[in-house]
Amino acid sequence: MARRKGKDLISQLPDDILLHILSMPCEPPRWKHLHTKLPALSFIMSVLGAQGSSLSTQSRQRVDSMARTLRRRCAGPDRDTVKRLCLAYRKDVPMECRYADEFIALAAASSLELFLNCPKNLRNDDAGPWSLHLPAATACLSMESCWYSVRPPHVHGPGASALKSLTFKDSFMVLHPGYLQDTAFPSLEELHISGCTLSGSIEITSATMPRLKHLRIADVSVVSLGTAAAIAVLADELTTLRVSCHDGGKPDPPSSHEMLCVETLFRASFTEYSYFRLRAPKLRVFDWRCCYAKEVRVDAVDRHLSDVVIEL
Repeated sequence: MARRKGKDLISQLPDDILLHILSMPCEPPRWKHLHTKLPALSFIMSVLGAQGSSLSTQSRQRVDSMARTLRRRCAGPDRDTVKRLCLAYRKDVPMECRYADEFIALAAASSLELFLNCPKNLRNDDAGPWSLHLPAATACLSMESCWYSVRPPHVHGPGASALKSLTFKDSFMVLHPGYLQDTAFPSLEELHISGCTLSGSIEITSATMPRLKHLRIADVSVVSLGTAAAIAVLADELTTLRVSCHDGGKPDPPSSHEMLCVETLFRASFTEYSYFRLRAPKLRVFDWRCCYAKEVRVDAVDRHLSDVVIEL
């Protein structure tokens, strides 16, 4: 191993150079091009510590290396399909955002998972609006953020029409009124909203999601005690609806937007909605666990509703 003054120099080479070394003829043939055929790829550009401190130094050289690796992988007509692409990057670093857009376009993965980092010291400000251009091949999109300052994106591109599954997974995102009505997802069949916070009422309707069949809402909170936030589900093709709050309690939330200023780990768990409205004429499964609503309105469900669970 090459060493200089006791220091390992080989391990400090860019990732794409290391991969080239691994693919040299001295390696067994079956391992030679393994990195060009793996169906799942993960790229971690940088991560943040619990208090917003960096756990990995931002390095354009390292991210450039990731880009070269993916470009080689995706070059040529005989390339192997990337089935799942996982990206972890910071929304407050323009360089990482640009590369993330390139990685998504190059890989054209059928499943895309985004882990969005942002420091907590932005206080009441956030990382700003942003858009996500999806390739036509992307059928599943999952997003997870580490703090409330990351907004959900405006999804566009051919993938917005082809998307079948959308997940906000245990994220700290704040869903603003109208967000789910701003973009049409004509092919979407599954929507999972977990751990988000409502700044107002939201509607999930057939107008933007005409094929929606399965909806899961878990641990979705209200931003403050004085906020009237309702959830309306008006979905003609919906067959399964599950609404739950795993905390099972009703603690007082922070006032106003104090949650954006808290430096320690904080998860809102106040789940009293001003009302919950349901119109799903094909609904067969209704599961409601440990959530509070001042009023629940059921306009229509399937007369053959077969599975109902209500837990308070």
